[in-house]
Amino acid sequence: MCVMDPKETLLTSAGFRYNFFRMSYINRTTKKVFSEEAVEDHSEAWLIEKIRERNDSGDWQFYFNEPPSPAVVRDFLAELDEQRAAS
Repeated sequence: MCVMDPKETLLTSAGFRYNFFRMSYINRTTKKVFSEEAVEDHSEAWLIEKIRERNDSGDWQFYFNEPPSPAVVRDFLAELDEQRAAS
C-alpha cells in the first residue's frame, strides 16, 4: 500500500475508513465509497475533487473504475445497514 500513502492520508483525514472485505474506502457521513482500484488509478487531484464534491442526493455515491452492478450496490448497502445495526 506504499503507492497509496498520500491518497490514503487524504481519505482518512476526510473521514473515510478502509473496508478490507470490500477493498473500499467508506465515509458514512458523506455517503461515499471509493474502490481501492479507483483510488490507485486516479490522480490525487481527482481524489480531492471527488472527496470535496457535494452529495445532496441522499443516496450513496460509488467511485469505482467501472460502475458497480445493482447487485453489488444492494449487497454493499445491506452490509452497511447490518454494521450500523450492530453498533
